[in-house]
Amino acid sequence: MSTSAELHVVPAEARAFQGEPAGIASRVLANAVDLAITIGILFAIYAAVAAGLFLRRGARFRFPTVTYVEAFVVGALVLIVYFVLTWTATGQTYGDRLLGIRVFDNTGALLKGGRATVRAVLCVLFPLLLFWAVVDKHRRSVHDLIMRTSVVYDWKVRA
Repeated sequence: MSTSAELHVVPAEARAFQGEPAGIASRVLANAVDLAITIGILFAIYAAVAAGLFLRRGARFRFPTVTYVEAFVVGALVLIVYFVLTWTATGQTYGDRLLGIRVFDNTGALLKGGRATVRAVLCVLFPLLLFWAVVDKHRRSVHDLIMRTSVVYDWKVRA
C-alpha cells in the first residue's frame, strides 16, 4: 500500500533553504551545542578517573585536581575526535543535526579522515575564524576556505 503523501518534519518555510550555505547563527548555535556535549564528556571522563582512583586507593582517596592546561588539552582532543568521527560518518555533529546543517567537501561528498582531522584542528584552535562567514558571499569560514569545504542546510537523513 503506497501513498503519495510524505511526512515532512521540516517546516515548509525552511524547505526552501535546503542546500543553501548555512548562516552564522545556525553555525554558532550548533557549535554551542557541541561544546556543551564536549563538556559533558569531560565530566564523564573526570568521574571515571575519580572512580578508578577511588577503587585503587580506598580510604586514602582524594579527588584529582585538574589544571586549566590539562582541561584545555583534553577538552580540545575530545572535541577534535568528536568532530572527526561525526563529520566522516554523517557530515553532522549532534549540534549540526539539531540545526539542520551538514559539512561537505568541495565535491559534495562527506569529509574523509585526513581532511576532517585538519578541519577539526583548525576549528578547535581558531574558533573565531568562523566569523569570516559573515562577510564571505558564500558564507564560508576561513576553515572552509583553507580545507575547501562548505556547510549547508541539509535536513535529509543519510545512512
